[in-house]
Amino acid sequence: MSSTTQQMTDIPIKQLRQFGWLMGVVFGVITLWPLVVRGEDIRMWACILAGLFGVLGTVFPTGLKPVYRMWMIFGEKIGWVNSRILLGLVFYGLLTPLSWLMGLFGKRPLQLKFDPQVDSYRVPKEARAADHVLKAF
Repeated sequence: MSSTTQQMTDIPIKQLRQFGWLMGVVFGVITLWPLVVRGEDIRMWACILAGLFGVLGTVFPTGLKPVYRMWMIFGEKIGWVNSRILLGLVFYGLLTPLSWLMGLFGKRPLQLKFDPQVDSYRVPKEARAADHVLKAF
């Protein structure tokens, strides 16, 4: 059982009310989209859902608990998949080609090349002035 599913035993009324209103607005936009953009008829199914979510969110928010739970479980699963896809795209689409290009141009920022002639890989630094932190801003 995931952390989100464990926390859904006690959902605050305010959160359920906001969920109902948000879904009402989303379905309201879906209702009016064909009318505003293309001049077609409104979507009645979306209008009914917008009204249902809006009324339930205002009058009886606890009635939205099962829908909210299913939505959160669905969102958690989609989030897990999306994070893997996005991280994979960033790694293989951005960082891997960037490292290949840096290798082609001889740039090695970590200096990981092994040198058997060297006793230490430590790079000595110059000492800073003692008052360099006194005037941070």
